Amino acid sequence: MTFSNRILITGGSGFIGMHLLNKLLIDSYQIACIDLFYNQAYIKKYGNRVQLFTGDLLDKNFLNSCMVDFAPNYVYHLAGSKSRTNTISEFKTSNEINYLGTLNLFESLLACPDLKLVTILGTIEEYGNTDSPFIENSRELPNSAYGLSKLSATKLAMIFNQQFKFPVVVMRPSIVFGPNQGIDMFIPALIKALLTNHNFKMTEGYQLRDFIYIEDLTDALIKVLICNGLEGEIINIASGFSIKIKDIALQIAGLIKNTDNLKFGELPYRDSEIMEYAVDIFKASKLLQWHPKIKLSDGLKKTIEFYQKDLKDET
Repeated sequence: MTFSNRILITGGSGFIGMHLLNKLLIDSYQIACIDLFYNQAYIKKYGNRVQLFTGDLLDKNFLNSCMVDFAPNYVYHLAGSKSRTNTISEFKTSNEINYLGTLNLFESLLACPDLKLVTILGTIEEYGNTDSPFIENSRELPNSAYGLSKLSATKLAMIFNQQFKFPVVVMRPSIVFGPNQGIDMFIPALIKALLTNHNFKMTEGYQLRDFIYIEDLTDALIKVLICNGLEGEIINIASGFSIKIKDIALQIAGLIKNTDNLKFGELPYRDSEIMEYAVDIFKASKLLQWHPKIKLSDGLKKTIEFYQKDLKDET
């Protein structure tokens, strides 16, 4: 074990965090995670292999203590609020967690002498109402509390890189899906509804979206450990393929053999709904030598299989 193998993951018990952690544990990395809470199953699985810090990114003393204790070389900042509501309270909450939490993390990391790279997870939603395809140098026009807070964190990262030579790269994924994702997201919510014969209400579904399978995203995240010259960069991570929400719903329903519970048009489009949505991933292929490998159909099959087994285990 060398000192340069110390990796810290914020949000380590989340959907993306756990998938990334599983891949990193295959190699000889020394890993620590920061999160607000770890359930007993997580502690049982990872507690002997990963250093677990329980605390809040808004607690500066907690963060400073973590950095003194662990002194990471690489950081994956995955923690944050992902609510998609646009209430006044959500603008406040998203800003507090996604922006101020990131600021506190950056400040604590400035004291780490052997810090090599900080990778923060942005979102394609930072582009908002700008014309597609979304390119990293496009003007961002976020139309949600979530997108705005994430863009604020991205701009903060760029300023820290310029002012403090802070080694940071921003990865902007499109809509991520895969096994063990919470049902607050579209694909798992749809799968679970159809598997349990519950109606799934949705819009007419003509908005275009780009979906990326979790393994492709974690592959891209791991690439930063071996690539040089990423500091100060913003990189889109997506499939590069857009599909109508209606078409992906029909594809999932076909695989499950249940189209009767799909209820198109029973929900209105959001007032700020983005209909045209395409992502340019040339920069990822150039800087990371990365391309998505998992076909949408294969990713959906793997995800459905997971929830089928999960439901079977519950009974």
